[in-house]
Amino acid sequence: MLSLDGRWELRDEILGCDLAATAATLTGATDGWIPVPVPGDIHQALIASGRIKDPLLGRNSFDCRWTEDRSWWFRKRFAAPAGWREADRVELELDGLDANAEVFLNGVHLGSHRNAFRPFVADIRPRLHPGRNVLLVRLTAGVEQVCDADLDAPDGVRAGTEAHNGRPERGDPRRTFCRKPQYSFGWDWSPRLATTAIGGGARLRVLKSACIRDVALRPFRRGADEVLLSAAVTVDQLHFWKTAEGTVALRVTEPNGRTHTATWTGLLRSGVNHVEVAIPLRRPALWWPNGYGSQPRHRVEATVRVDGRRDAFPAFDYGIRFVELDTAPGTFAVRVNGVRIFCKGGNWIPPDTIYARAAPARYETLVREAAAAHFTMLRVWGGGRYEPESFYDACDRHGILVWQDFMYACAPYPDHLEWFRQEAAAEADYQTRRLRRHACLAVWSGNNENTWGFKDWWKERTQGGATIYNHILPEAVRRNCPDVPYWNSSPYGGDVSPNDSNVGDRHHWGDCMMSPDMAKRIAPEEYDKCRSLFVSEYGYIGAPARRTIEKYLDGAPFDRQGQVWQHHNNTFEKNTVDAGIRKHYRDPEGMTPDEYCLYSGLCQGLMYGYSLESFRCRDTCHGGLFWMYNDCWGEIGWTIVDSYLRRKPSYYFVRRALAPVRLVLREGRGGIRVVAANDTRQDEPLAFDVGYVSFDGRTRDLRRCRGVARAAARTELVRFRRGGHDARDGAWVAWPRGRTDVLPAILRATDYRRLRIPPAQIEARVAGRNVVEVRARTFAHAVHLELPAGAVPADDFFDLLPGERRRIAVQSARPLTAKAIRICAVNG
Repeated sequence: MLSLDGRWELRDEILGCDLAATAATLTGATDGWIPVPVPGDIHQALIASGRIKDPLLGRNSFDCRWTEDRSWWFRKRFAAPAGWREADRVELELDGLDANAEVFLNGVHLGSHRNAFRPFVADIRPRLHPGRNVLLVRLTAGVEQVCDADLDAPDGVRAGTEAHNGRPERGDPRRTFCRKPQYSFGWDWSPRLATTAIGGGARLRVLKSACIRDVALRPFRRGADEVLLSAAVTVDQLHFWKTAEGTVALRVTEPNGRTHTATWTGLLRSGVNHVEVAIPLRRPALWWPNGYGSQPRHRVEATVRVDGRRDAFPAFDYGIRFVELDTAPGTFAVRVNGVRIFCKGGNWIPPDTIYARAAPARYETLVREAAAAHFTMLRVWGGGRYEPESFYDACDRHGILVWQDFMYACAPYPDHLEWFRQEAAAEADYQTRRLRRHACLAVWSGNNENTWGFKDWWKERTQGGATIYNHILPEAVRRNCPDVPYWNSSPYGGDVSPNDSNVGDRHHWGDCMMSPDMAKRIAPEEYDKCRSLFVSEYGYIGAPARRTIEKYLDGAPFDRQGQVWQHHNNTFEKNTVDAGIRKHYRDPEGMTPDEYCLYSGLCQGLMYGYSLESFRCRDTCHGGLFWMYNDCWGEIGWTIVDSYLRRKPSYYFVRRALAPVRLVLREGRGGIRVVAANDTRQDEPLAFDVGYVSFDGRTRDLRRCRGVARAAARTELVRFRRGGHDARDGAWVAWPRGRTDVLPAILRATDYRRLRIPPAQIEARVAGRNVVEVRARTFAHAVHLELPAGAVPADDFFDLLPGERRRIAVQSARPLTAKAIRICAVNG
């Protein structure tokens, strides 16, 4: 293997240039090139060379539209690899060609490629020269050849844009003809910045005699204590007509160091051979989602030996787990190793609008932060991309299940065209084979919202894409990773609407955040009315930190009516943030930037925390995934971690709501219910006090209770009467005794703005090297720690009951001191 990643050269030409003539000229041209990284995007090179400003700052993205009207030529000069003359093949692999690629080597056209979601592969041995070789890749934004006639055939239903939301520049009906990240043409949460990239890297493989193309594993249970690990090793015997004796060896090393081997010796035919071997494992350590157990992985190594030559497949780690989708009547749930998992977490989008520049460390940080917030699932949304290995590896390590959409979103797709169906099939075949080794992979889903669109958006005027979702994709999943369930769409289920609350998964939008009634958008109690079996999308908008806003404003004033502000304001915000602040806290007019960020964040946190608790405490609901977890640029938007990887206040509300064992209070006809949501595999005995506590701490109408929170379940522990207490002077609580890992549950029966809360009386001290202990004498709302730069608390923006004491761990490179810490509360 020889990597061609690193520094390449880039230049642009007219869009309609003669390909062969331009390639011949550019192969030896010396002037007009600028450096570009590979993996990399043209925008990275243009920023570095000073031709454009960073498109994600200010309104700079508008100044980049011209890049869509040029052709972009990437050039790499390299020496012929050692041993190439004796090789049977020298394969060039280019991954993530975005989009409409033409590939030339030494002036000779190797081929065309029109799919960023599968690699271009060619045998270049016949075209290699001794010494220096020149590789040219021509790319475009991808939509230049799509015309109105294409868009209107066969039914005239086109992809929509954000014009109806006041953003005519965002969206492009032509995008559905491009197999590339759809969001790059603009979405409600992303600017139009048409990516043009070699997004996945470049490499050469020098091959002789035989090589292993793939290793597919599948575990089978054999009784209570044994698992049979079946392996299908795909061997390519490279001579075009000869047979050859070969030996395939598979070695599996368990996490405890025990090693198992299996070998096969026999006659290899020319071309592809599928060799089956199996290894029995006695009581193997199983992989579990975050919070349900550990994530042990087995090291897998495979080799083939032919004609005295040995080829090794890249070793990989494999977590053994059994996953299924429970769709019994009235149920939609993911089971792992036989245990029903509550899928709690968020939706994932590419972590940078210029996705090719997102480094592995960025993926690791985001997945680690999701695990720290007690996520068990991330849903990879269908308008982005199939993420790189670093993302799935991180999910494997941290126990985050992945609901993986295929990359089709919010539009009918042209599967009436033969070439498009062929691309869909080849893409699905490649991605299902690539990702099947990852334990995190839990669900394959055909698309985002397109099946819903067939019925409720396009009124059955189109079936564009249905052949892909209903036939091509499930066949690929069944063929390549049959142990992972397939679901046709998200949302999907029902015979009245594909977004039915009673069948399958649901995108819970119109009832709350996208309701025409503002009062419903900003009332958390509306989520108590939700009866969906699995909520895979819903959301609420909030601001990031002030320093994030200042960064992306790029010198523009903090003017919420200004052009730059509005460019970075989500198109669905529609004054919801101000309305939420007004309802729950105070009138937003005249607020300082710091006040706006604080109250906006608290409102978003309230909505996410309350809604996730509502989903968790219903025993008929088995998933709550909010839209969305991470950002691709800076905006007033849906996420809990912003584009600079800073936690928003809502992060902490979500983290508390998703704690492994969480008490939830909800009021109903029979009084106030205390529900324990337990997302572990052990029963949890609990002792707790329930009742009313006044904010000043003088009234404590409490009684002691005991109960058991059943493993992997929701358990109603007790009901109690509200009594005659005034909701403005106190709150109803379930307060654990003798447990610091289970937080008190607090039910405020009216909006915070209407409460009569005395000033907070909080004491704080440094307890240990990086632990802060806080104690409240009176009720304290939204207690947050102002810490030295770089210090990050495990919890923040939390409420403290009168007399409550809490210890907060802080990540800090330096020991904390009392002088360096300031404790604040909204009622402080």
